[in-house]
Amino acid sequence: MAGEIKYPVGIQDFRKLREMGYVYVDKTQFIKKMISSPKYYFLSRPRRFGKSLFLTTLEAYFEGDRNLFKGLALDSDEVDWTPRPVIKFSFNAVRAKEKDNLDKYLETTLSAYERKYEVKFIVGDLTDRFATIIRHAKEKTGQKVAILVDEYDAILLDTLRSELSDLNNYYRQTLKSLFSVLKNEDANIQLAFVTGISRFSQTSLFSGANHLKDISMLEEYDSICGITEDELRTLFIPGLKKFADKIKKDSVDVLALLKENYDGYHFSETCPDIYNPYSLLQALEDKKISNYWFKAATPSFLIDILKDDDFYMPSLDCIETVESDLSAKESYLHNPVSLLFESGYVTIKGYEEESAIYTLGLPNLEVAKSFTEALLPIYSGYDKDKTTEFFIKIRRCIINGEPKQFMEELKTFLHGNPYGLTELDKREKYFQSCLYLMLRALGFQPQAEYQTCNARMDMMIQTNRFIYIFELKTNGTAQEAMDQINEKGYYLPFVNSGKQIIKIAANYSSAMNNLDSWLIEEA
Repeated sequence: MAGEIKYPVGIQDFRKLREMGYVYVDKTQFIKKMISSPKYYFLSRPRRFGKSLFLTTLEAYFEGDRNLFKGLALDSDEVDWTPRPVIKFSFNAVRAKEKDNLDKYLETTLSAYERKYEVKFIVGDLTDRFATIIRHAKEKTGQKVAILVDEYDAILLDTLRSELSDLNNYYRQTLKSLFSVLKNEDANIQLAFVTGISRFSQTSLFSGANHLKDISMLEEYDSICGITEDELRTLFIPGLKKFADKIKKDSVDVLALLKENYDGYHFSETCPDIYNPYSLLQALEDKKISNYWFKAATPSFLIDILKDDDFYMPSLDCIETVESDLSAKESYLHNPVSLLFESGYVTIKGYEEESAIYTLGLPNLEVAKSFTEALLPIYSGYDKDKTTEFFIKIRRCIINGEPKQFMEELKTFLHGNPYGLTELDKREKYFQSCLYLMLRALGFQPQAEYQTCNARMDMMIQTNRFIYIFELKTNGTAQEAMDQINEKGYYLPFVNSGKQIIKIAANYSSAMNNLDSWLIEEA
């Protein structure tokens, strides 16, 4: 059928994608840039963002298969298409919780390359064998070797929990030993390319390759993975039209839906809007909006870190930080912001050049809703089924403008503290985080510490018909909170909105560890 598009959902192999006629968003211009000054590169991007596909594209180039690149940016007589030996490691398939699996994977991988490059005498440990393979590959082909490492940190992220620290340390030492070869065999290596989610282990694992160039936040590589607005509008016009026809809207409406749910990533100060490729392609194929990316794998390691850190959840919408925190090695041990950024749960929303301050926030609706849904059971102490039961009641109250019932349900929902916290400041953070996560997971966009011309209100949300203004006190009174709303005029910016304004003033009692009173007024 004319205009039919084959979407490469879940396909991470360039050769398969090209041979089977799937649509391909051309990223080969970045290969041209890399091979113009070849050596060692590192790229951090969130999971399912196209890192593996790009790595297999590099693999196809170094194997010299020019036919696969016909019509692409790299297809030029000026490019050297000489086939070169490739050694590739992919750690995302290793089941990290079982110690022997890494050793088995490395043994299988190295044995295959030893056969391929005719290593007759196999001696020494993994490091010696890896070095021998590189030298034999160079001698057998007369060409320097390309080293490709995919998802180097997969097994490390899966073992971040304290009870798995011994296993994590073992993996670190094994990988560090293996990759020390990069420095010693530099004369035999044409190019090395390493991908992962995090940068926290670069120093310890790749200390031998101290000239590893981190391109993760460089402007010239910011769209190396993902799909830009221009690429979407250029390559996917038939798909947008079919989507629009199915939901009986026009393509402009479909673009707005896709943008709201899957766009919004930025990997440098000047990066164009980047769509999550996994979710975007899945939505175009299904002609349906859903939370595809988050369903693919729950980030349990990140949820555990946020819980242990008592992270203040309302700050997910506005985190101020500096580049050193985003690129600092091992910074996740002290500040989970870097891991939130690298994992794709927050992204760059703004940059102040003079002060060199980045503002980070949730990238889009898919992440906001799914991530907060995953976090809420941890903070509330309820399982998912019980949380859903509360959600139905609370959302109905908010949509229908029933603030009294909403507060009653909220008090019930917030009853008790799953952490058994005793410190007042942690209880306050817990309470505010629960409220924020609940509203976010319900699909609203709560604006914590919302700025008016006079002051900052604690929280504000809008629906089609209502605007809710919240002011929360701790160990005070609801009347004090209501007086502050009225004296500061928090509602004044919205009086001409055409929506009904509902003011909610509440007091949190540390003795009860819950709301003990509230007042409701209409503006």
